[in-house]
Amino acid sequence: ASPGSIRGDLGLTVGRNIIHGSDSLKSAEREINLWFNENEITSYASPRDAWLYE
Repeated sequence: ASPGSIRGDLGLTVGRNIIHGSDSLKSAEREINLWFNENEITSYASPRDAWLYE
């Protein structure tokens, strides 16, 4: 990741990452399928979205 980005500055070691962010939709789909099966994934609409994005 590029220096100055969250991933580049804070994702320095595998053992200390607090959260993961995929670099693309394709990567996200592949990575989600590594850890979850179809029954464990759900859609969720945050109630705040209507307020934030009106």
